[in-house]
Amino acid sequence: MSEETYMGVPRNEISWTPRIDYQKCDLCDGDPQCLKFCPHQVYAVAGQPRKLIIENPNNCVVFCRSCRRVCAPDALSFPEKKKVLASIKKLRGY
Repeated sequence: MSEETYMGVPRNEISWTPRIDYQKCDLCDGDPQCLKFCPHQVYAVAGQPRKLIIENPNNCVVFCRSCRRVCAPDALSFPEKKKVLASIKKLRGY
């Protein structure tokens, strides 16, 4: 997705990606709902011990937070929309 843009800005320059709180993330007892829910392959499970990772951060749709709704342990967070919008405006030269 590196060639895609959002509001005229290359997607890889926009800092919109989920953050994982590993103290809260329990992989939904082995069945990570965010992984199943997100159709953009943002998440993966890797490593030993197994943990949730952001495999494709630029696949995350800018300003989408839908995966948070299915995260029972509330382990996902996102940057402040206001700050990301300001960054996009700056990158566009406004």
